[in-house]
Amino acid sequence: MRRQITALLLSMALAACGQSDRGDRLAGSVPVDAVASQEMAMAPMAPPPPPQDMDMIDRPIIQPDPDGSGGGAPPGAAPLMAYTYTWNYAVPTGAMEALQASHKKLCEDAGPASCYVTNSSLDAIGQEEGASGVLSMRATEPWVRAFEKGVNDGLKPFGAHVYSTNRGAEELTAQIVDNEARLRSMTAHRDALQKMVEDKPGRLSDLLEIQQALAQAQGDIDSRQSLLAALKLRVSMSVITFYYQAEYAPAAQSIWRPVTDALGDFAPAFARTLGAIIEFVAAVLPVVVFVLLSLAILILFFRWSGGRRRRKAERLMAMEKASSSANP
Repeated sequence: MRRQITALLLSMALAACGQSDRGDRLAGSVPVDAVASQEMAMAPMAPPPPPQDMDMIDRPIIQPDPDGSGGGAPPGAAPLMAYTYTWNYAVPTGAMEALQASHKKLCEDAGPASCYVTNSSLDAIGQEEGASGVLSMRATEPWVRAFEKGVNDGLKPFGAHVYSTNRGAEELTAQIVDNEARLRSMTAHRDALQKMVEDKPGRLSDLLEIQQALAQAQGDIDSRQSLLAALKLRVSMSVITFYYQAEYAPAAQSIWRPVTDALGDFAPAFARTLGAIIEFVAAVLPVVVFVLLSLAILILFFRWSGGRRRRKAERLMAMEKASSSANP
């Protein structure tokens, strides 16, 4: 009976140990599977692949020259030119201000779409000689053509005439065409980045990097648009500059002109020389005073020291005479 009870207890103990080992194995395997499944659920989705034409977007676009002349314009297109005009007028001093005002009025009456003033100045107005002025404008080519036709007739009421003109031109076709192509490429690049942002990549770092690239692309587009607008403005509106110089009277053009100029400059030259002398004296006078005072002090010192030595010598001589008279 005791053996049967002992065998029953041993079998029950072995069964309990086997169940506990099996339970431990199950308990150890279940958390691992759960953690793995949780990590897979939390893993972000990979960002969508970039468009296949991104390399083409980033590649710089060079506008080919169709005819090999260096202009870079499309076949059959007119070149894009930026013109600059300069007129130099000889005007009597009394009429210079009125002539400049008439030129301003011609520009302002045409309206800012055709002409507008950028700068104007007049110097030495009212003086017999030396007066001058400048007027700078931007205008369209039709306005310039119309102005050229009537420029001489417009100068007659003021007694002025044109003594020199200049016209310059710069072709901007290649720059404008190339910048337009680059702008299109940059815009396509910006749109591709915007689409990637809208697709919402899984990782926050990827999203921030795309947004940073998008901001930089937008800044580059704005800068390119400003440059392109400036180039097109140079083509659509020419730069015009008027220079006004005083016209001397016939008497001033005589052989005595150097003499009259010298007499006219006598008083200013005298005043300038006198002023230079006064400045020199004012600069040197303190040095002279210091040197004189130093010499006076030295002279007084030497005189005092010399008188002291003479008095000492006289006293010695007097003492010797007294001693010789006391001892005959």
